[in-house]
Amino acid sequence: MKRPLIVLLSTLLAACGSAPQLAPETPALSPQLERDAQGHAYLRGQLVIGYDRAEYLETAVRQLDARVLQTIPQLRAAVLEVDGPFDAALKRALTLPGLRYAQPNYATVRSPRTDAVERVRTPESGALRPLSLDQTIDEYPQYALDSAHLNARAAWQAGLEGAGVTVAVIDDPVDVTHPDLAANWGGKAYDPVQKKVYTSAQLWKNFASANPDNSHGTFVASTIAAARDGRGIVGLAPKSRYLPVAIFTPAFVGDAAVANGLAWAVDSGAQVLNNSWGGPAYDQLLKDAFDYALSKGAIPIAAAGNDYVDAIQYPANYPGVVASVAAGANRQRAYFSNYGRHVSSAAPGFDVLLANPTWLGGGYGLISGTSFSSPYTAAAAALVLGRCPTATPYQVRRLLEETADATVGSNPSGFDRETGYGHLDLGRTAQRLTSCAALPAPGASALLNVAHFDGPSTLADVMLVGKGMRPADPNDATPIYWARTDRQGQARFLEVAPGEYDVYVAASDRLITGDLPQDRATYAGTVTLRSGSTAAAPDTLDVLLSGQAPNLNPSDPFEPNDDEAGAKPLPTGERTPTAFIHGKPRDRDFYTLEARAGEKIQLRAYARRTLGGLLDPVMSLYTAGGANLLAYGDPRQGPEDADTLLQYTFTADGTYTVVVDSFHTVVYDEDDDSPFNRYQLELTRLPQEN
Repeated sequence: MKRPLIVLLSTLLAACGSAPQLAPETPALSPQLERDAQGHAYLRGQLVIGYDRAEYLETAVRQLDARVLQTIPQLRAAVLEVDGPFDAALKRALTLPGLRYAQPNYATVRSPRTDAVERVRTPESGALRPLSLDQTIDEYPQYALDSAHLNARAAWQAGLEGAGVTVAVIDDPVDVTHPDLAANWGGKAYDPVQKKVYTSAQLWKNFASANPDNSHGTFVASTIAAARDGRGIVGLAPKSRYLPVAIFTPAFVGDAAVANGLAWAVDSGAQVLNNSWGGPAYDQLLKDAFDYALSKGAIPIAAAGNDYVDAIQYPANYPGVVASVAAGANRQRAYFSNYGRHVSSAAPGFDVLLANPTWLGGGYGLISGTSFSSPYTAAAAALVLGRCPTATPYQVRRLLEETADATVGSNPSGFDRETGYGHLDLGRTAQRLTSCAALPAPGASALLNVAHFDGPSTLADVMLVGKGMRPADPNDATPIYWARTDRQGQARFLEVAPGEYDVYVAASDRLITGDLPQDRATYAGTVTLRSGSTAAAPDTLDVLLSGQAPNLNPSDPFEPNDDEAGAKPLPTGERTPTAFIHGKPRDRDFYTLEARAGEKIQLRAYARRTLGGLLDPVMSLYTAGGANLLAYGDPRQGPEDADTLLQYTFTADGTYTVVVDSFHTVVYDEDDDSPFNRYQLELTRLPQEN
């Protein structure tokens, strides 16, 4: 399974502007990676913005003095290249008109070939001897397809073979010339970095084989669509077609390329999207891409992850995405597979025999991971769509869940966090799907509009929790979904389970604003989602929060005080109004105080610990003009934990200077310009000691 480093910076953007002409799109060939303060990788100088209308994109280009590298018009998103300090450009983008979000172009990074789970093994002599007669379908035995596992033959004999269905393989490049894959290639392949479509198998192979690490996508594609021709192996949907979308060439791409690849696949006719990759963080651009797919009726399938834990990752946890658990030959959850309340079902993902690309010697290899249970699930979706092409994503998901073998896992009579609704059984699916009238009822789609009384809420977390959920019950199947609002305060939940939900909204994401828990505006209510509501006609709920919207352009009553000349006097015995280290990449605030010889003072900076926000303040006390440093305080000193205390006894009468900086700037030499870098100062004159 591929593990991207992805993260979200979502924020409130406002104002208005005008429109110059855009420069031609010019793809960057080999951008280098940078890392943000949290260690997340992003493509150097590349800023992703979501815009309301084209004129707002044009305004952003002009205001940021940027160059357009790529646009994704279906998602109203663009990648801009900016010169100069990147953090300053990102903060500037937060003030521009008509932008739904702004974030770095975070990197989706391939797992190393030494991955402990997804290590390809070459079958030893005799290792492929079938354990039962129904394991050999083409030339080599495949336990995953036998009657005790996916029960593929029963589905094929009932006419479910995936004919007429196209599955997109969002992965590294697939070897479309492999003997098992050549027949079912859809005739197109896409490089989303260069926005280039290939229709020549040889040219695509030349592109793909330039990087010897490219093999994962070939294994994945053969899980789905290897031809049933009496040679080699066979995919679960042997009459389906597949479209390769190369998101790991080179070894990393920006999330914008992933989103572009998803949109291209949908527009090119893919009805199923397999995503054998993922990471721990929510990303608004990728959320929009999956919402676009769902709105067009495409079914996104994603690997649950190979981290051995009950945990979510994305895209598997986006609403409407089908999360697949890997099972072993015993049909129980494989030891490495992630699991949890969000998973749908299990499919074979341990030592499955799949196709190896010809540029790595061809043939076949044994490989494990949720990367391969996911495409088996995608192929299962293709079988259903081959019979019922107008089935909605939720109907396909529920049919597979309702016909899965629930006797596996920790709850032999239904849902459990280990295997979801059970191990896929396509024979049972075929038996149920004698006609499309047997499909479950359609799903639902919701649009929540979240606002503070003084504006939209762009930093809100929105959770839908099915009525009657039992949080402590590992076998409780009550649905739960989570999303974030965009610039308009909107959160979308597409192709989810119909029913009555408790709605919980919490504004001002503390990871971004640093707000204290008691400062976070919240809402609790209910909403009913009707079967048959759609992305175009969703069920809606308007949520009004009592708290104020986050202020991204706070007013500092002491500015300008960025140097000695602008220093402001500090009052004694009271806290100052709130000030901010904000407005430039390395803001510094200057203050003055008068003191007499022998006088002892205490100066306290209240910041992240007391006020919330993000600032770790550093205070420095100087003689007038900054000639001599007398005292220094930073948040590492004492028990104050991100608030800072400084004490000093003066030896001479005079006027002294206090400078407030960000700890990240002083200690780590990093820019730190956030509207949430708030602080207050309190000067106390202590009794003199006898």
